[in-house]
Amino acid sequence: MEIERNERERIYQEKESIRKKTVCFTGHRPNKLGGYDMKNPTMLKLKDKLLAVIEELITKENKYRFITGGALGTDQAACWCVHILKKKHPHIKNIIATPFKEQDKVWSADQKMWYKRMLNVADEIINVEELDKYKVSGEKPGEFSPAKMQKRNEYMIDHSEAIVAVYDGSKSGTRNCLNYAKKTYLGHQLWRLHPDFNFELDITYFVG
Repeated sequence: MEIERNERERIYQEKESIRKKTVCFTGHRPNKLGGYDMKNPTMLKLKDKLLAVIEELITKENKYRFITGGALGTDQAACWCVHILKKKHPHIKNIIATPFKEQDKVWSADQKMWYKRMLNVADEIINVEELDKYKVSGEKPGEFSPAKMQKRNEYMIDHSEAIVAVYDGSKSGTRNCLNYAKKTYLGHQLWRLHPDFNFELDITYFVG
């Protein structure tokens, strides 16, 4: 019994050590970020801000694992920024947590092409709907459901210490994600970029 308890504690501490070196991203879709052209002025400004924030998380906070959800908008911008910074910091890991396998099913041909490229450059791809803890009962495997989107968010929050959120305060999946983070009591750091205020950075801490 004592040996089993010690082993469980060892596994927990190992997972916690990894979580404390991990960052996840949440944020708005393209309709709130200047449109679907990834080179629009708003998106280019966001990418510059994300590069600066990720650089600080690497060099000052010693983070090296970065999880994005692969969705259009903030997720993909963040993923490509991590990919860019891997050239300078080759030890960092670019991880994509997809909510379901066919996330790009209804996207345009161009969006599908970039999504495939993104998956190809990732260090790890996690299909959250296949994980026992995050499965949604009664939903068809591989296809969209709002519940799967939320479960993907929960997975990222559960496995991260820092959260980078591109969030304007509106009712959205991003709000749901942050509300969940508050309820976990894991002591997350929130690095919030405000879209309505030139992506000004605000850092706060949730109670642990």
